[in-house]
Amino acid sequence: MTVRSNLLLAAAVCLFVAACDKPKGAPADPVAATPAAEPARPAPVRPAELVKWDESSGRFTVDGTVLKTAHLWRFDGSTEGFVAASAQVEPARGGGLRVVEQAIDTIVRSPQNLAIEGGRYNGVVVRLTREKEASEWDGSLFFSTPAHGETSGFFGKPLRGADPVAGETTIMVYDMAKLRKGGGDWTASTITGLRLDLDDQPGGQFVIHQIAVVALPASATLRPPQ
Repeated sequence: MTVRSNLLLAAAVCLFVAACDKPKGAPADPVAATPAAEPARPAPVRPAELVKWDESSGRFTVDGTVLKTAHLWRFDGSTEGFVAASAQVEPARGGGLRVVEQAIDTIVRSPQNLAIEGGRYNGVVVRLTREKEASEWDGSLFFSTPAHGETSGFFGKPLRGADPVAGETTIMVYDMAKLRKGGGDWTASTITGLRLDLDDQPGGQFVIHQIAVVALPASATLRPPQ
């Protein structure tokens, strides 16, 4: 046998031994074994917004008419007294309130001295952008009055704009005259505070651009809650 033949035989033996030493099921190509990233959640098809944010007036509008407003928070360089549970809140660059979720049941709470006439102002509007996804959405809006605090017996859900995908900006509209639970309590009460529940699981991130307590006309409450 020639020297060349011996070298070829030795190389073949080495390759065979290396292949046998590899653990069962081990991938031949580490690049191919890298798990693929989860695909982004597709953006939902949403109806045209009835409530809109008007930059020129700095207010929410319906059909071009500025909504009567009891309270409007724009978060221009400040948290405006809003605090959070299971999350960190801070002023966002360029305006807004950034919410970074850190644990389950993210809560964003307004100042607790609002004194809003629920019979005159039946709606809450929240304009926000989701920056990062989380696994479970909530979106409930609780409220407190002189007669009760934040409880599961009194809350609303958004008519539209719920659970935005990453990168999406939505306007969530709550008709508090038609609560998910609590009957006519909002409209019969003085509202002292608000509590917005975002995601039920950690990991999400939002920028809340504005929150307003407004008088919603009938045209803005025609669609069922999402």
